[in-house]
Amino acid sequence: MNAYEKIQKLGDKEFKRITGVTRELFEKMLVVLREEYAKDHSGGGAKGQPVELRLTLALEYWREYRTYEHMANDHQLPKSTINEMVLWVEWRLSDREEFQLKDLKERFKPGEKNEVEIIIVDVEEQPVERPKIGQEKSYSGKKNDIRRSTKS
Repeated sequence: MNAYEKIQKLGDKEFKRITGVTRELFEKMLVVLREEYAKDHSGGGAKGQPVELRLTLALEYWREYRTYEHMANDHQLPKSTINEMVLWVEWRLSDREEFQLKDLKERFKPGEKNEVEIIIVDVEEQPVERPKIGQEKSYSGKKNDIRRSTKS
C-alpha cells in the first residue's frame, strides 16, 4: 500500500493534518497535475510513478521537511526518484495561476489590519557537490606547495 492509498482512508480532519491541505484542494491539484502528466506523456515513453503518489510525496516533503533519505527508506523508492517527483510537482503547480502566491504586497498592505499572518521559510535540500571523476588530471596541486616545509 503506497502513501496515497493510506491517506485516502483517513477522515477529513486527519487528511488535512497529515497533508496540510483539504481534500478539495488536493483534488484540484490532482486535476492540474493529471493534465500536465498527460501533456508530458502524450508522445509515449515511460510513464513513471502515478500522479497521486507524486503529489502525496511532495506534500509530505513540504509538510514535514523530511530528508529524501528518510522518505526513500519509508517508501522503498530511490531518493533521486523522490527528488524528481517533488520538483515535478513544484514546477507544474507553480506554473498555474491558481497556485501562485502573487501580489502579496497588494493583498496584505503594511499597517492595515489583517487576519492572516504570513511566514515564509526558505528550506531547500541542496545536492552535495563532489569532485568530478578524473579531476586529478586538471588539479594544479598548488595547495601542496603551500604545505611543504621550508626546512631542507
